[in-house]
Amino acid sequence: MKAQVDGLERFLALEPRSRVLDLGCGAGRGTLELARRGHRVLGIDPDERALALAREAAKGERLNVHFMKADPREISYRADFDAVVCLDGAFGRLPSDRDDLRALDNMRKALKPGAQLLLDVPNREWLMRHLEPNDQTVFDFEKGRFEDARPPAFPSLRVYALTELIALAERAGLRYLRSWGGFDGSAYGMDSARLLVLAERPRDEKPARRAGADDGFPTAIRIKGRR
Repeated sequence: MKAQVDGLERFLALEPRSRVLDLGCGAGRGTLELARRGHRVLGIDPDERALALAREAAKGERLNVHFMKADPREISYRADFDAVVCLDGAFGRLPSDRDDLRALDNMRKALKPGAQLLLDVPNREWLMRHLEPNDQTVFDFEKGRFEDARPPAFPSLRVYALTELIALAERAGLRYLRSWGGFDGSAYGMDSARLLVLAERPRDEKPARRAGADDGFPTAIRIKGRR
């Protein structure tokens, strides 16, 4: 995880004490590492069990980091963050492309103008070459999704090609910047198992403000229930 966050800080050019939203943080491995480096981080995930583990780990290390249970389609931040990250294949777990578009739109709104988003997803081209058919996981070629047939079924995973992700990001109002095949800065290609996509909120976009909103990170924390 340290090497992963090394690359993340480099790609996003994070300044000290940057405000970072980790969307789909799970048990918080990336969130905690960012907090260890002094960034002000909010981790969001719909799985309360994973968040409980993240909070316990943060408490044990006395890290100043916050976690919140929420659906990425429902978050309502407005220009609160210097960066948004969605790591380890967390993007694509929603039921449809329309839901993913809605989540991306919320990510854009959460960013300050000119701030950047980093998506870390499986490389579809690599998966298609290494996919081994089995009776537990099937790939729906029409929908571009992995479906888990085991009871109880796990959430399906939409695996996007790079061109699809670029188009989806642009539909959400983001500006595509570049891509990599790993956190070491290696080039994206057929042989890279993952795909990293960097996009930004246009600098000339004026963020809409919430009525009665204050400036600064405490505004973002209030959605957790702290007044």
